[in-house]
Formats: sequence, C-alpha cells, structure tokens
Amino acid sequence: MLPDFSARATAQQNQIEDHQPFAGIRILDFTRYFAGPFGTFQVGMLGADVVKIETAEGDESRYSYSAASSDDRWATAGISPSFMALNVNKRSIALDLKQPGAMEVIKRLARDADVVWENFRPGVMDRLGIGYDALAQINPQLIYCSVSGFGNNGPERNTASFDGKIQAMSGIMKINGDPGGGPMRAGIALADATAGLTAAFAVASALYQRTVTGRGQFVDVAMYDSMLSLMADQVANYTVLGQLSPQAGNQAVSGKPTGHRFRCGNGYVVLAVVTERQFESLVRTLGRPEILDDPRFATWGRTRRKPRRTPSVD
Repeated sequence: MLPDFSARATAQQNQIEDHQPFAGIRILDFTRYFAGPFGTFQVGMLGADVVKIETAEGDESRYSYSAASSDDRWATAGISPSFMALNVNKRSIALDLKQPGAMEVIKRLARDADVVWENFRPGVMDRLGIGYDALAQINPQLIYCSVSGFGNNGPERNTASFDGKIQAMSGIMKINGDPGGGPMRAGIALADATAGLTAAFAVASALYQRTVTGRGQFVDVAMYDSMLSLMADQVANYTVLGQLSPQAGNQAVSGKPTGHRFRCGNGYVVLAVVTERQFESLVRTLGRPEILDDPRFATWGRTRRKPRRTPSVD
C-alpha cells in the first residue's frame, strides 16, 4: 500500500501560500516530461496556483521507472518519484484535447489565467486552436510560455528534442568527462533543468513587465539556447582566442592544480583553492608552510593545468 501524502502537503501549502511572491497568480500548465514541469514547479514553489492540464492517461512521466530501483509500485500507480518531484505543488484536471468541449473548458480557464505554459513542438497548440494568438484574443494580459528544443523560429523548430540531444548539440558533452574519454553526458537532466529554470525566470520577468505595460506577451524558450548560455566562458574563449576548451575531468575551471579531486584515506576530498591567498592558507593548514618557498610553486598564481604538479599537492 502506498502512503498518502496529500493531506500533509495541503496543510503545508496553506501555511505558506499567503506569504509567497506569486500568490494569486494562476498558471495553466500543459507541460510534460521534465523541462516544462520543472519550470512550472519553480513558480509553484513561490506561491503560484498551477493547474496541470493532462490527458486521461496523464503526463508520461507519471509512469517513469527508476534505473536505480526495482520497486515499480509508484510508477505502476502513475505517481512515479520523478513525477511527484516536479509536480508536488500543482492541481490537475484531465481533458481530451481532441474534443471540442475540452477546448471550450480551456478557453474559459484562460480568461482568468495569468500564464499558459506548454512544451509541445511549435505549432501543436495552434493546431488545437489554443495557441498564443487565439488565447490572447480572449485575454490580452495573458503571458504564454512555449518551451521547445530550438524555439519557434529557425530550421530546427519542428524537431523533437530531449535532454541528451541538447547536451550533445550544445557542446557541453565535448568538455565533460576525462581527457581522451570521448563525449560524456552530465549525470542529471541538465538541459531539461536549465530550460526549466530559464523559462521560470522569463515568465517572472514577463509578469513584472506586465505590471508596467498592462499587456501580456509570448515567451519563447529554446532548450538549445538555454544550454549555450551556460557555456558563455567557453564560447567567449573560442570566439576571442580561438581556444577550444578541453575535457578536464575533475579539474576546476580555473585550471589550478589545487582545484581538483584528491583521494584520501577514507574517501575523496574536493579542493577549490584558486587564489594565492587561499593557497597560502591551505599549505599552512596542512602544516606544510615550506611549500611557499618551493620554486615549483613560485608562480603558482599563474599556473594552469599542470598535471605534474598535482602529485605534489597529493
């Protein structure tokens, strides 16, 4: 038997909703999987009333099985841990979007909504008659957020996208992992999460702008663009210096030999010592102040990615 968390969650929500910055904001959430729900989850945690619009079967992530566990009771019941993590603070309504009656329900809801949020491929909501142009006629103050792989314009607009594809195309897999190990994905759904956070910030910005203009707007969020924004440093180095960022394993971005992971007697320790002052404090804390007089470290402040020096730190 699965435990019932609903009463406790409702009580907790009632205690905090009056003090949240987005209290009174209503969001119609058509999103599914990860990138969309992660964004609506953020504003829901800040007090927005998120109404999740689902089919009778529900969001596909309800039935996601965990690779780390053989316990499939939750997924079989349609409340997988992954789904609950991203949708814990939302209400839900089931509609068959292919039925005319469902469209009328959605349009009635949209009249009083502040935000409509979806992550279908561009054009899907328009074909259903509930895209931005149609809903903005009903509610000119409506903010409409569309999350997709490559945005609503450009040659890739109709391409379906998932986290792994965007990680690969953005180039982040090329700089992740150990040297010579080949492209490596991040251990989390990084592209999905980044797009969700980007969308949440964009919607918050649009809500603020509406307080000035009194008008809603279309918010177009591309997963690909969101991931590229994480790589501003690498893109700038290549654009200005022609320098490609290498795979560096656990080496810190600073390139310092003390920005790394080190094996210890009972596990690992990660150091983030990146300035001269921090380095001096480190060696004194370790009881090795004589290192400060070692000529190999005389120009420590200017060293970058010198593997031969890492054993000295070990």
